[in-house]
Amino acid sequence: MSPCPERAASKGLRALLARLQRRARPAADGWARPGRRTIYILPTREGLLLLPVLAAAGLVGLHYNNNAALAVTFLLAAAALVGAVHTWRELAGLAVRAAPAGESFAGGRQRFLVRLRGEGRARHVRVAAGETTAEAGVPAEGTAEAVLALDAPRRGRLPMDPLRIETTRPLGLFRAWTLVETGAAAWVYPRPAASRPLPSDVARGAREDPPARTTGPEGELHDLAPWRPGESPRRIHWPLAARGRGLHARRFAEPEGAPRMLRWEACAGGAEARLSLLCRWVLEAHRRGLEYGLVLPGRTVPAGAGPRQRARCLEALARWPR
Repeated sequence: MSPCPERAASKGLRALLARLQRRARPAADGWARPGRRTIYILPTREGLLLLPVLAAAGLVGLHYNNNAALAVTFLLAAAALVGAVHTWRELAGLAVRAAPAGESFAGGRQRFLVRLRGEGRARHVRVAAGETTAEAGVPAEGTAEAVLALDAPRRGRLPMDPLRIETTRPLGLFRAWTLVETGAAAWVYPRPAASRPLPSDVARGAREDPPARTTGPEGELHDLAPWRPGESPRRIHWPLAARGRGLHARRFAEPEGAPRMLRWEACAGGAEARLSLLCRWVLEAHRRGLEYGLVLPGRTVPAGAGPRQRARCLEALARWPR
């Protein structure tokens, strides 16, 4: 179903206006502080409705020389102007920073933690990034937090959308807003493939009628199994192929207790399919508490264990060139 044309045009207009607006950026301490050049203010729908009411009351007062009507008109206009000043001050001096919160895999959502500091004034604002919004009551002293979740459709670096911070307090007649570039970004990991045994488990488990069993050049036992497209040709047992037995690849079996090296050439398929399978192997090795490493073209993550090793390996998969 196609989107509503009016809604699409409204989104396009907002995107154009957002590109034209100045944005607050982080200072040397990492906090962005909106100022007079980056805060914008316009009447809300209620504020626009107040204008004809004031005009009508003023005309009545002038036409009938009614001092009471004129007094009410000027009083309401003064209150609206004072409210506009206070609405603008809700954002002036606010300190904002953001950072990734948690991890995400391709096709999921990445959370970002937004911190807001009142710096002497209590405030209540709405924070938005993309299609996600959150309300935050910011104390005069201390920090408020809001969590925003952004779509992470693909692997790689995911920069946070510019934050839109707005408020209509205290009277609701004006809306003040500002755009903040936080500089926050997260690494989105590849989508894990379907459950597959670790390479060493395949070598130790039941095999498909291996034609031979011998000792590898590193002194480790290995078997031969049918070669799969995408595997390195260096693993093919060429003497066996020359005898008309078909293409078979060597499967190395690592000793019990040795680190598991998760290798790019042990996977089949395209680059993203290999990264997805390696991601699944990393998660499985970490779940089982194994010591493991990662071997990618041009980069090797040394063997290790624990949450830090898991994070290093997953980030290496996310950073791998497209």
